[in-house]
Amino acid sequence: PIPSRRARRGAAPAAARPTTTAMAASAEDLPPNLKKIVGAFQMVPDAMQRYKQLLFFAAKLKKYPDEARIESNKVPGCVSQVWVLPRMEGELVYFAADSDSQLTKGLAALLCEGLSGSTPQEVLSVQPDFVELLGLNQSLTPSRTNGFVNMLRLMQKKTLECYMAQQAALEGAGAAAE
Repeated sequence: PIPSRRARRGAAPAAARPTTTAMAASAEDLPPNLKKIVGAFQMVPDAMQRYKQLLFFAAKLKKYPDEARIESNKVPGCVSQVWVLPRMEGELVYFAADSDSQLTKGLAALLCEGLSGSTPQEVLSVQPDFVELLGLNQSLTPSRTNGFVNMLRLMQKKTLECYMAQQAALEGAGAAAE
């Protein structure tokens, strides 16, 4: 199992906390960077200003490598074209992303910034309903919301793949050293 920061701090693991579909998303359960972003969005009372925040995130997204624009990095079920790419650095995961739409690029950038620097366990524990905490419901069409959830799910899937590959490489290196 992948230890989370919460577990290392002595807090109850996610499995020990009650979870129901009726339970509203809580910012307390989010990785630290994502929690900060949610807090920043919650401080903005106007829906148009929150929309502009998304466009600001899009503008500061780093260039995505052209060679990573492959089908396995492409988010399925998205009206726009969106690609995500994780990389492990030690115990933490970092993301790159891009999209052909500014709004979708902003959503991808929000996830990249919010999830980068987290442990794989923290990324995997993020529930899709956290989007409600951002207060973007008025700004996002149902298809954009669905695309956002698909982005998160692909990032989680690729995080798990990346972590498993890292673990296999470490096990292989350990066996070779014996």
